[in-house]
Amino acid sequence: MGAQTPPGLSDEKAARIMAGLREGRTLRPFAVKASRFEAYCETHPDYAREAKALLPENLKASNARKGAARRALTHCKYGHPLSGNNLYLAPGRKERKCWTCINRRDKSPRPPNQEQIPQVTAAFNAGKTVKQICWGTVGNRKIEKPILTFRKLRLHRELNPEFNRFVVSAMADHNSKGQLRRFNPDRARANIRRSETNDFHKIVNMVPVYLPPDVRDDIAQSILVALLEGALQRDQVKVRVQQFVTAHNREANKHGTGKYGLRSIGDQLTPRLLSTVRQPLATRSAAVFGTDFPHIGELLH
Repeated sequence: MGAQTPPGLSDEKAARIMAGLREGRTLRPFAVKASRFEAYCETHPDYAREAKALLPENLKASNARKGAARRALTHCKYGHPLSGNNLYLAPGRKERKCWTCINRRDKSPRPPNQEQIPQVTAAFNAGKTVKQICWGTVGNRKIEKPILTFRKLRLHRELNPEFNRFVVSAMADHNSKGQLRRFNPDRARANIRRSETNDFHKIVNMVPVYLPPDVRDDIAQSILVALLEGALQRDQVKVRVQQFVTAHNREANKHGTGKYGLRSIGDQLTPRLLSTVRQPLATRSAAVFGTDFPHIGELLH
């Protein structure tokens, strides 16, 4: 009685596979599972002897052919030669790149969109580093999705001196603060808790003293929300306090409660933001930015 053919691989298909192996092909074009191929070989020793001798050599040749089309390129897609001084070999990646295109992208990147700027501002307010913002990594570990590329951030800083000053101030002492969070996290948490109350009162003290206490608290809450949303840079707090006072008075007059009679700016906030500003500072920043170590505590250094 002849050898039985396992289910899933017929003698006709096995013959086509053998013809392909003799032509230098692999199993992949035939859409056959390796387990079924092995089962067929076990029941057909003569077939297995020839097929298994051809298969490793075919796989080796197939791997060598991968990327042949890109290796054969003599110019990039913009027509620049991939040779001589214009050829850049990416270290460790065996990838050829065009220096002309690299320099063009580096010098003239696309500007960031209007959604990215507030996100970047909020991230700097929360104490995130450039590496987190542009690459989403801490050390060598990727922890989140990047907000924008470093090229776009650099371009926006070059075109906006005020934003650049804000970034410089936000990055001050980043290294020492990062070392503290890394090697002494308990002390870092204690520092944040200790400064929670002081942070809020620092902002309250910037609000004009002629306003009622509850109104000053409302305005300070609005400033904190703007910082958390990225609508306000922390080095702008002092100079923009009057704008928040004006906005408060405008809302009060709109609702007919008088210049100082609006009970709470929180009435104008979404439920999520209202619950956020009423939390302790460390909890509030963690809820928005997903971090245990916000730097809102150094708003007014």
